[in-house]
Amino acid sequence: MTEYHILARRRAANNGVQSPATQMQTPRLFFALFLLLCVPSFHVMQGQNSASSKPLHLVTTFGPGAIALPHGEEWKPELITVYDKGMRPVAQFLHTKSEISVSYILFENRSGEPNPEGCRKDVISPLIEGHGKNLKKRADAIQTLTDGTHLATSTLVVDISAAAALLGLTERDAGVETSIFAFAGDQHTCAELHASFVGDQPGGLKAMTEIVSEFHPVLDYKPGAIDYFRIAQILFKSSPALAVPYFRSSLAAMPTDASYLTPRRIATDQLVMALGMSGDLKNSRAEAEKAIAADPDYPINYYNLACADAEKGDATSARTHLQQAFDRRRNVIQGESMPDPAKDDSLLKLKNNKEFWTFVTSLPRS
Repeated sequence: MTEYHILARRRAANNGVQSPATQMQTPRLFFALFLLLCVPSFHVMQGQNSASSKPLHLVTTFGPGAIALPHGEEWKPELITVYDKGMRPVAQFLHTKSEISVSYILFENRSGEPNPEGCRKDVISPLIEGHGKNLKKRADAIQTLTDGTHLATSTLVVDISAAAALLGLTERDAGVETSIFAFAGDQHTCAELHASFVGDQPGGLKAMTEIVSEFHPVLDYKPGAIDYFRIAQILFKSSPALAVPYFRSSLAAMPTDASYLTPRRIATDQLVMALGMSGDLKNSRAEAEKAIAADPDYPINYYNLACADAEKGDATSARTHLQQAFDRRRNVIQGESMPDPAKDDSLLKLKNNKEFWTFVTSLPRS
């Protein structure tokens, strides 16, 4: 089984994924996720007892629409990313029971047709053109699911023998790949399912048909702050730059009153880190300064600004902002502790400044 569907490789080649500039600060990341999923103010925001009980939704930052992603022992998550310069979120899973690879994709409907057929044409036509004589079979259909979801489907069988060596496939796998594409769509959004396996066995086709029958995207879904944040946290682990629009959208979806203070602090901290780790130090600093203006008592805002100073080599400003941060250390979120500046990648860049480092090591650790 290859990491990506073979049919999708051409579409993924120019996905615009960026690598993190530095290693993420793992303790802060996972603690922030725990807090945001558990604090009472966020329960109110979601209108349910447990944020984690809500299925993970694949959502976009540019419009409506959502796909509730599969879960359970038979589903192994393999990839969540965003292609096409942030405009095409993708979640890939392996259905372990059938060894079928399944991707769920959202994108803007630019076909000019406000229906699933337009979405299908937008994706399938370039694939057909690209595969040329390697395409052995194509079958299109219209399907209506039990809940009324209207799908346009395409079944493709492609000869992959020529690509076997390039992709590292075994001789056993170097035959054909069978895929089913299923599309829902309206005037704004397209939702796509792409299931595939190597071979053309009837059992595989049956399993893919069953997977398609469970595809129920909600095209008019309006994502909430938790939807954006959960996707952002996943993206942050591998590509902070891709997480930035989702953290921004999460913050934009939150009211600004005091009952949302903790979620806003956490999402802001993650946004500042994501910007800094993706190399956008200017906007990382700007977000930290904006956070200080809005929330002057929260120490992490000053700490993040000190990290931005250190990235610029400004030991004087870094010391000032670290002092301001630790002067307010009693205002951390309940259960949180101040980061250890002596272990911070950004601040370690100033370790050769003896005066500054003496100050850093003198800061309280509790």
